[in-house]
Amino acid sequence: MDEPLASLPAIPPFPELTKFERRTLSVIAKLFGPDEAAFLKQVDAARVTDRIDTAVGFYTRIAMDRATVAALEITHKGAHFEVPGTRYGMLVTLRDDDGYLADIEGVTYGEDDMGGQKLTDLDFTSFQLS
Repeated sequence: MDEPLASLPAIPPFPELTKFERRTLSVIAKLFGPDEAAFLKQVDAARVTDRIDTAVGFYTRIAMDRATVAALEITHKGAHFEVPGTRYGMLVTLRDDDGYLADIEGVTYGEDDMGGQKLTDLDFTSFQLS
């Protein structure tokens, strides 16, 4: 986790999640069924360590105090979000490291991009759970 994601500087805010990240994680939490509250505890404990704008989305790395939250199977959970300014919306997927949220990745579809929006300005109007 010490190596940079890209040669470009990481994008703030640090150590907070963006409004878009927090809202999408709240939606994706429903995929955890009876473990929804445990996942949301991980979200609350999450600290952003690195984030890049990939021009077609974003990639955010997360760290947390693992002693304060329960481990869960997180990898491959995600949802499709209708994001104003994109033609086809954005897929947001999660990956874990030994049961702890480690990465949030948002990707637009095809050759679409984020319509010039900054990551801190992203929002969504609807979603579909994967």
